Amino acid sequence: MAEKKIIRWGVIGPGEIAGHFARSFPTQDGCELLAVAGRTRTKAEAYAKSYGIPRVYGSDVELAADPDVDAVYIATPTSAHVPNILACLKAGKHVLCEKTITMNAAQLDECAAAARENHVILAEGLTSVYEAVMPFMKRKIASGEYGKVQFITVTCGSDKPYDSSNRYFSPALGGGAIFDIGCYAIGFANYFMTSYPTSVKSDGLICGTGVDLKSSYLLRNDEDELASVIIGLRGKTEKIGIISCEKAFVRIEQFIRGHKATVTFPDGRTEVYDFPVTQLDAEAVAMNEDIRAGRPECSLCPVDLSRSILTVMDEARRQWGYRFEFEKGE
Repeated sequence: MAEKKIIRWGVIGPGEIAGHFARSFPTQDGCELLAVAGRTRTKAEAYAKSYGIPRVYGSDVELAADPDVDAVYIATPTSAHVPNILACLKAGKHVLCEKTITMNAAQLDECAAAARENHVILAEGLTSVYEAVMPFMKRKIASGEYGKVQFITVTCGSDKPYDSSNRYFSPALGGGAIFDIGCYAIGFANYFMTSYPTSVKSDGLICGTGVDLKSSYLLRNDEDELASVIIGLRGKTEKIGIISCEKAFVRIEQFIRGHKATVTFPDGRTEVYDFPVTQLDAEAVAMNEDIRAGRPECSLCPVDLSRSILTVMDEARRQWGYRFEFEKGE
C-alpha cells in the first residue's frame, strides 16, 4: 500500500481557537503542523513553543511564501479573513478558514475565484458539517426514505455578557449573533433543504454597538420548503435542529458538535443514529483527504454552502440596516 502524502500545515492567528486546532491536530492522518504566523512574532513564538511547531513567521505573507507549507488554517477575526485567505491562495496554498469565512458573499466570491485560479481548495471551518451525523442524515433524507422535506426549525442561543469592547458586539470585527452562531444555525437549515433559500424574511434586535443581540429568519426555497431559525447572544439554549419530512421527523441535538440523530415516525417508533464526537481534527482530516484525492473543493463543506449562508446573512442585515463601513459606499 502506498504511503499517504504528508500534508504540511501552517496556522495564521495563534489565538484560543487555533489552540484547539493544534491540540486536536490529527498527526496520525499523515500530516504535521509546520509553521505559524501571528500579528506579533512574540505571540506566534509562544504558540510554536506550546505545540512544537518548528517555523515562526511575523505575517501571513511570510508564511504563505514558505514552499513547504501545503495547507493553512486561518483563525483570525472575520474582518481579517479576506487578506489572509488571498495571501495563501495566491501562493498556492489550500485554505481552511474559521467561520464565518468572510464578511459577506461578495468577499467570498473574490476568494473562491482566487482558489479556482490557483487550483487549490478553499473551505470554511463550519464545525457542524464535519461531524459524521450530518452527512449521514443528509444522505438518508435526500434518498426520500422519510418522504419530502416539509420544514426545518433551528434554535441556537448562547450567553455572552454584554461588553461593547468585546468582538462579539463589535460590527468592525463582524460581531452579533448573526456572525457568532448564525452561520451554524442558518447553515443547518440550508444544509438540509433540498435547494438553498430564495426568500428571506428576517428581524433582528440591534444593540447600542450596531449588531444584533438576537435575530430570527424565515427561509423558503423553490421546493416550497420552509425553515425557521432563531438565534441570540443573551439567552443560552440547547442547539437543536429538527427536519420535518412527510413520513418522519429528524432531531439533531447540540448540532454544532452533534453526534446523535433521532428519527421519529407517526406511530411513535424511533430510530437512533449515534456517532463519535470529533473536534477540529475532523476538519483537517477532511481537507487532507480532499487534497490527496486532487478534488477541486472540500467535499463536506463546499463553497456553495458557505455562499448560501452568507447570502441569507447579507439579506437579513440589509433588512435590519446592519452594514459594515466598507459596504456603505457600495
